[in-house]
Amino acid sequence: MSNIQLDIWRGEWGLASIDLECLKVLTYMKFIGVPVKVHEANNPYFAPKGRLPVMRDGRHVLTTFEEVVDHLKSLHYSTDVHLNTNQAAEASAFTQYLREKLYPAYEYAWWVDEKNYTELTRPAYAKALRIPFNFYYPGKYQNVAKEMIDALYGENTDLKEIEKTIYQEAEKCLATLSDRLGESEYFFGNRPSSFDAIVFAYLAPLVKAPFPNSTLGNHVKGIPNLTRFVGRINQKNFRQVTDEYNRQNSKKQSTGTQADRAAANFPNQTRNKILAAIFAAFAMTGYAFASGMFQELKDFEHSRDYSEMFENEEDDN
Repeated sequence: MSNIQLDIWRGEWGLASIDLECLKVLTYMKFIGVPVKVHEANNPYFAPKGRLPVMRDGRHVLTTFEEVVDHLKSLHYSTDVHLNTNQAAEASAFTQYLREKLYPAYEYAWWVDEKNYTELTRPAYAKALRIPFNFYYPGKYQNVAKEMIDALYGENTDLKEIEKTIYQEAEKCLATLSDRLGESEYFFGNRPSSFDAIVFAYLAPLVKAPFPNSTLGNHVKGIPNLTRFVGRINQKNFRQVTDEYNRQNSKKQSTGTQADRAAANFPNQTRNKILAAIFAAFAMTGYAFASGMFQELKDFEHSRDYSEMFENEEDDN
């Protein structure tokens, strides 16, 4: 059991992983406390399906959340033992509901929305990849997402209409989730289930990733019990990741603030130096008048030794 290794996409924005499927598996494994070596992969080329996550346990190589859950269950690791038959059926139905209504919106927000893809998704995945794969895989994943949206809504349908429809369906799904959770800590009592890991993996990136077009993320953030749900799981299972992100973020803000202050003070410092120089010039001028320096210079102005005096001073120097 100590030889289990999990390859995932790296984390960002206080998330343990930027990827939905990786976050599902990682959260589930955190719930059950299975010992695992987590590796942030930067090259999915050798992964069985060219995607992450990949869990390896001896000769077992597993690439989907369902495969991981079943394998760990065979090793007597499971979070669902407390669910009765009705709850297990409900969890299964809700999982399918999320796949049909929330997943398309999730994929649209991450990969199809061009502004989000250009400014957030592609840079995040490119950062996680090594050259030259960072030029290939983000575009490949975007094409897969676009093909799925085209298959669901029609290739020639206006994207704005698709976005409106897809987000409306997602909002209904989120409202249903919120009603089901209520004020409970988890969806089925006071213990987490595999379904809680799935919901967290959907919601956490929408809450934490700084989308330029944040329609879906803002809707999630506007549902208090779902945002509290994300916060609780993050705090209990990924506190180290969150704390490290907060430290780094505070450090960046502090560095930025110091740089801003220096930039803001620069004109004032320059102004003060100029004023000081002007004041000094006036002071020296006043002193010169008071000591009769200008009069002395005037006396020498028409003297035959005037030029010679300065020549001699230059020679002395």
